[in-house]
Amino acid sequence: MRAIWSGHITFGLISIPVGLYSALEAGERVHFRLLHRKDMSPIKYKKFCSKEDVEVPGDEIVKGYEVSKKKFATVEQEEIDKVQETVGEGDRTIEILQFVDFSSVNPLFIEKPYYLGPQKGGERAYTVLREALNELKRVGIARFYMRTRPLLAALMPAKKALSLAVLRSYEELRDPKEIPVPEQPRRPGEIKMAQLLIDQMSEEWDPTQHPNQYRKALEKLLASKRKFAVKETAKDDADEGNVVDLMEALRKSVSTAKGRAKRSAKRAGAA
Repeated sequence: MRAIWSGHITFGLISIPVGLYSALEAGERVHFRLLHRKDMSPIKYKKFCSKEDVEVPGDEIVKGYEVSKKKFATVEQEEIDKVQETVGEGDRTIEILQFVDFSSVNPLFIEKPYYLGPQKGGERAYTVLREALNELKRVGIARFYMRTRPLLAALMPAKKALSLAVLRSYEELRDPKEIPVPEQPRRPGEIKMAQLLIDQMSEEWDPTQHPNQYRKALEKLLASKRKFAVKETAKDDADEGNVVDLMEALRKSVSTAKGRAKRSAKRAGAA
């Protein structure tokens, strides 16, 4: 695989050079192209004005945001650029903000997964971080920039590689309180029986036992189809930092974290 982004994982005084790799195999998804039945040419989409029913050139198109039902506010590219300036572009660091228990990260927050691999000079620190997270069953909550966009992510350990899961913001996730789930009195006997059944059905997860059945069925269908070429038309215009001594950096980072914790406790006691 080829890294799509490179930078450093940073926490305390530790800096680990890493590369970011896509964890998804796009070729495994089922995609269809729309073709004209008459001559089997690809179908293209053009931008039309719904009122005048005419094609609109790019310089006459403006972005609009629906602030309320059927009420829009327009935004010019220059204004978006100014917002980007206030947010900043960030540097190439995956800054770990805190560590949390693995079970506290709701899977519903995961938006897109990536792999992280060590780059030259970072192999040892990468391995130490991976093993420490695995033993403690912790994940790192981190902030990093991707294409000038600030993203929240979870740094997750596995047996071989670290992964970085981009997280949705909490505002995007709906409150489950809106779901009409009735409260039922606890029945210990039923719960114990359910736990017994769960234990009997529990085994180590093997994703290879659950292939994409829809894709398999489509492949069987397509294997029986006549193949032909589609004539494509011309497409429309549309640093590495120094890694400090690992053990020394870990010692200093632990001391700094202890000092911060003591100061926080003193302020809490004074309050």
